[in-house]
Amino acid sequence: MTTLTTADLAPSAQPEPAPDPRPLSAPISRALSLVVLVLLAALLVDVLFEGWVQQLFGHPGLPNAKGDPTWILADWPKNVKTGLFLLVLGFTVIKVAVDKSWRDFFTKAELALVALGVIMAISGFFGGSGAVLIGQALFVYFRGVIVFFAWRAVRPTTKQLKPILYLVGGIAVLNAGLAIVETLIGYPAYQWLGWTDLTWARINRAHALLNHPNHLGHFLMIVEIGLIAWFSTKDKISKKLWFLFGFLALGMSATQSRESAIGFVLAAVVIWWMRRRPVRPLAIALILVVGFTGLQLLNSTENRVTLEKRILGVLAALHFGAGSSAEDQPGIPAREIRVLFYQQGAKLFVERPVLGYGVGQFGGTVAFQHDPTWYKKFNFNLYGAKPDQVDSFWLHLAVETGALGVLGYLVWLFFLIAPMVRSRTRGPDVSPYVLWGPPVVVAAVVAAFLSPSLEDQLFPVLFFTVLGLGWSALRRGDNADTVPATLLAGPALSVTKFWRPAVLAEGATDDHLKFSWRSPKPAVADAAPAASATGPAHAAPEPAVPEDSAETAGQQADDGPDPGSEDATGRHRSG
Repeated sequence: MTTLTTADLAPSAQPEPAPDPRPLSAPISRALSLVVLVLLAALLVDVLFEGWVQQLFGHPGLPNAKGDPTWILADWPKNVKTGLFLLVLGFTVIKVAVDKSWRDFFTKAELALVALGVIMAISGFFGGSGAVLIGQALFVYFRGVIVFFAWRAVRPTTKQLKPILYLVGGIAVLNAGLAIVETLIGYPAYQWLGWTDLTWARINRAHALLNHPNHLGHFLMIVEIGLIAWFSTKDKISKKLWFLFGFLALGMSATQSRESAIGFVLAAVVIWWMRRRPVRPLAIALILVVGFTGLQLLNSTENRVTLEKRILGVLAALHFGAGSSAEDQPGIPAREIRVLFYQQGAKLFVERPVLGYGVGQFGGTVAFQHDPTWYKKFNFNLYGAKPDQVDSFWLHLAVETGALGVLGYLVWLFFLIAPMVRSRTRGPDVSPYVLWGPPVVVAAVVAAFLSPSLEDQLFPVLFFTVLGLGWSALRRGDNADTVPATLLAGPALSVTKFWRPAVLAEGATDDHLKFSWRSPKPAVADAAPAASATGPAHAAPEPAVPEDSAETAGQQADDGPDPGSEDATGRHRSG
């Protein structure tokens, strides 16, 4: 029995291509993709400069209770950011409608997201939050998802991505350089950049053009994780790339963001687990990050003193807990405020463990805007901290939404990384975008214990950009949670919803193009179809293999890894 492949189809035997069910190549679709990409780039730049712009366009305020001068930040940059989010959402919806790709967004991750949203809405209803307050809280919790959907709707090529990656990478290098300068020069460097609050300068923690050292640490951490994910797919890494990585690692060490350093170490372990090779680049990266962080501590007296105070503060907080009888006694040592917050939050959690007190009620910017004295009704002692957040995303989520909310969020994160973890990541042809996602999620989960990162002004946009690029790289038909079993003989071209060859190889199937909640069972090789026995001239009139397929494959090899490409086995590939 003769088995035909796509390579056996002569040009004269190819039937006329059927029209695309989703006209992704239409001019209007390409124009919408360009608009969405421009808006995404603008949003990335906006969140990276928002804190600095707020500072520059602010004005002096009234002295505080201690008589110290204050600075009122400008509000309009926040409105610009909100407007960009809404524009990205609007054009993404139009793009999906034009492409008729609604089913791309009916995956297990979306189901988990809807379930989590319902849990949060119910917690708000029983907690006394109104509809507007619930909506505001959900927007802050999930505004980063807009970015995730936008990247998946566009599915950019490497050529489209390069300008954005170079732009964000340039901003990372700029901030790393400024952080190093701040560490070396001290107060004058902060003042040259326009900062009036010199709290971080006093303890030698650099933050460059971002308004908090942890924000800069998180940003550089994500970029460095992306670099080592890329390094793990390369046979040889140039000295220039290692110099770039080392420069960023030195900049991150200047922030003394401990959760960023810990998150990077765990991310490197995840990449090793996904790849199992090569070990050398990951080991070098770990040595640079850990080494520079340690050298910064040895070189800076302020950093050492701060770390010692933190360690002693944790021990003191464990001994003299929040609300203890000795709390009002004179001479009690300074205690770590995060530990005190967790101790108080644990008591609140025990009182309402299932659904919590409702979204928009406890901590966070939404609760603060709704009620600046929200902490009084919870008898929650801030110990002098600002009332607009509680220094931990997980604490905030647990008190507001209870165990159901925390469990729902973790399940949602699992479904966000499951397709990337299940994909083939240990072979020679792996997309670095797929390797980038899972380690960033692990680092984000750790960082969220020590900061409100997953709901702050910067991190969600970067976080869901990484996940969006990873999902775009998979390109698994309608259901991103299923791995296609299609195995084609002949050229490295995949059977997708956009086109399929006129003749499928024996045992091949296109069942993965049909939407289902369950992964398809492996195809069983039956007898060859009648078309294979009668020859290509009698093949069923299906869409033919595009004539420019060889040119496309060659172009992919020249351009590098394409987040929207996959090989003939349905596996993603890099250039």
